[in-house]
Amino acid sequence: MKLLYWTRRFSRRGFLSGSAATIAAVAATSGTVLADAQAPGTEPSKLTPEEKRTLVKFTRDLFPHDRLDDSYYEAAIASLEAEAEKDSATRKLLAGGVAQLDSLAKSAAGKPFADVADEKTRVAVIKQIEGKPFFTKVYGDAIVGLYNNPNVWPKFGYEGPSSEKGGYLHRGLNDLNWL
Repeated sequence: MKLLYWTRRFSRRGFLSGSAATIAAVAATSGTVLADAQAPGTEPSKLTPEEKRTLVKFTRDLFPHDRLDDSYYEAAIASLEAEAEKDSATRKLLAGGVAQLDSLAKSAAGKPFADVADEKTRVAVIKQIEGKPFFTKVYGDAIVGLYNNPNVWPKFGYEGPSSEKGGYLHRGLNDLNWL
């Protein structure tokens, strides 16, 4: 039986130089592919104010917190807006999802989704699209955008990460006055 000594065959320097060359080649080719994909005149556009209002209402129904106003939910969908401006597929997904929400809400309540006042009706509409690509995309981006926002943390009583303050061991580990 012949043993192969991979450590003698490949050096760290050879691995790093090969990796760097591969990354450079991928970056060079993907830049040209992306440049060709967006032809002039087909620039993706921004979300309309009505689409944005529907997304804010949708996000508020996904993550309902009475103590948060709409500005926190608008900040949560800001990454979706930015992505929709750059990527036409995301723009199409969001516009299609908003249109689907509106059509389902119109059939259930006779109004667009953002205008439906009854929360139970909106939740029933959301349950119909649960698990679809639009739902998954908005849910995934909004959960990160909402709960990773340091401005939201004090509303929930979270002081933020403790690592830069020395950790929790000497900073309130035993501050459980409710116990």
